[in-house]
Amino acid sequence: MAPEFAILIVLQGASQTGGGFHQSITSLVRYLEAFPDNFKVSVMDVSGTFGPALTELMRKGLIRESQIVHLPPEPKSLRGKLVSSMKLPYRLIRKVLSLVKGDLGTTPFAYFVDNSKFDLVVFVSPSPRACELRVKPFVWTFWDLAHLEHPEFPEVRTWGKFERREETHALALRKASLLIVDSEDLVNLAVRSFGIPKEKFVVIPLEPAIYSSVRNSEMSELPKEIEGISGKYFFYPAQLWAHKNHLRLVEAISILNSKGYDFHAVFVGKDHGAGEAIRKGITRLGMTDRAHFLGWVPDSQLPALYRHSIALVMASYFGPTNIPPLEALFLETPVIASNLHKTQLNTAALYFDADNPQDLAEKMLEALSSEVRSRLILEGLRRLEEISVLRRSGQAKLSARITSLSRRIIS
Repeated sequence: MAPEFAILIVLQGASQTGGGFHQSITSLVRYLEAFPDNFKVSVMDVSGTFGPALTELMRKGLIRESQIVHLPPEPKSLRGKLVSSMKLPYRLIRKVLSLVKGDLGTTPFAYFVDNSKFDLVVFVSPSPRACELRVKPFVWTFWDLAHLEHPEFPEVRTWGKFERREETHALALRKASLLIVDSEDLVNLAVRSFGIPKEKFVVIPLEPAIYSSVRNSEMSELPKEIEGISGKYFFYPAQLWAHKNHLRLVEAISILNSKGYDFHAVFVGKDHGAGEAIRKGITRLGMTDRAHFLGWVPDSQLPALYRHSIALVMASYFGPTNIPPLEALFLETPVIASNLHKTQLNTAALYFDADNPQDLAEKMLEALSSEVRSRLILEGLRRLEEISVLRRSGQAKLSARITSLSRRIIS
């Protein structure tokens, strides 16, 4: 009988970041399904935002309340209090030490985990917390190396963001015992960029979030502000960052509307600083009445937003994978995507040059054809099944690799 192996799965993220938040919960559920019985799994929500999702998992019997781990409010030792107490005097001491470049050698999170009885820590998102650990081995997940591929965008370049990403990735990629990614393309980029042995990677593709309204196919009504444009809009669910390339979609619609069409763009997602520049561009194009910004919307509204659209347009420069195209495939909505998504979507989408609004406009017209739409929907369902097979294979490999690690860690 295999000895018990204690694993801590770390969740970190904000609920309104969209796909990444949902993917963390999906990964947690899939690992619980795949891990053998001797893996004793606990879960820590370090950002304090996964409470409702974990409650739902407990309601479904997928996890027990006893498996949820919290940082203790007050360590017993003086050193423990200095590095991890949340009381004001100790927080002030830590602040002063950080200003004078003092180093207590750990952080509240790392102090707790490194002194715990867990054998392995698994990060289901690209959490910088992994770099804080000094003792425990860990498995790290990352979704892109966009700061290397596209440093021209402010969200990965300005105010030290590039440097922080570089430091986090360089350390976490090298120190992790295993690395989880969602595509072979990303494996190859990491190998080239950081010299990481290819054997450290396990590929598990993204999938539509299993506990979102999209995955459960709940239908809902369109938001009232766009009810009148049902069937006449292209949909783009993406946070307002420059790399998401919102303006390209509006430029393409402007081209088509100048030829007599009456199309709209519908956007959902929080503004992370690019909103003003996007809206200025839309005003310059004279398209303010054709571009609709709904902000963050609850998951329950997404199925209707997808299904009442002409197509999803995934215009992002970052990849090579994204979750909205998979949601669209699941909901049988045609997909038009920038060229970098070809590996993820294969024959299940129409592709365009992300810098070329004319190219996008041509693909949008192509998506009006009933024959093309039927083909894309059929190919989309087929692609989802292929991805499901790859995911199950990846989960099995991860479980086997962690089993091998356990023999080294607890022998």
